[in-house]
Amino acid sequence: MYKQLLVSDLDGTLLDEKQQISSENKAAIQAFQACGGQFTIATGRMLSAALPYMEELNIQIPVILGNGTQIYCPKERRILRSFLLENRESEIDRLWKLQSKRVAVLAYIDDRILIPRRNTLISSYESKENVQCEVSRTTPSRLNKLLVIGSTITDAIQAVGELLTECVQSDTTYLELLPSGVSKGRALRNLKQLAPLADYRVTAIGDQLNDCSLLTNADYGIAVENAHPVLKEIAVSMTKHHCDHAIAAVINECLLVQAR
Repeated sequence: MYKQLLVSDLDGTLLDEKQQISSENKAAIQAFQACGGQFTIATGRMLSAALPYMEELNIQIPVILGNGTQIYCPKERRILRSFLLENRESEIDRLWKLQSKRVAVLAYIDDRILIPRRNTLISSYESKENVQCEVSRTTPSRLNKLLVIGSTITDAIQAVGELLTECVQSDTTYLELLPSGVSKGRALRNLKQLAPLADYRVTAIGDQLNDCSLLTNADYGIAVENAHPVLKEIAVSMTKHHCDHAIAAVINECLLVQAR
């Protein structure tokens, strides 16, 4: 039996500049699955924003959502694991009351996204992720994660302040506050036990700092050409730019060769 598991980030890795899966990537994933390989995703997106891609690729094993805050089983259509932010009420309240056109704050509760107010950053985010945010004047509680988007990364850094050391960068101008100990890497360890995939060799691929733990917890970690410099240093190897069908390159040049 071909016991290979490929775990891919979505934005900046599997998806192209139009937030779509290229025909080249899709065909390669299907060929990989036909050989007995298992494919899944590990993304910062929550369920509604990731579900269309799961369905397009017919993913049957659990997926990692919210940068590790949730593990969802598409076959059973249920959340298998969910983690919450704790002991961060005062910091979240401060960010919720922040008045700035250069910063957006988003709270994720299961598959809902709450915001204190709308601005152009929120509109751009909704368009990119194909989601709808709900305005909540009251500071939310029992969150899975908190996302701060800046017009620049400096704006985001200044907004989170002392929380910076506890945040992970998930995109060029995104900083996320996750529950203590939660990461894509920890979720990958849990996923292998849940599937079960304990004896599978894992290849993981990503582009941002939130993918560091994913790559280090895989047997073989790969960075795309457009990856953050720090992730490139951590990765065992580098592949093509995400707009140049990076997943297809990894599968066709490495994984399918091993299956033959």
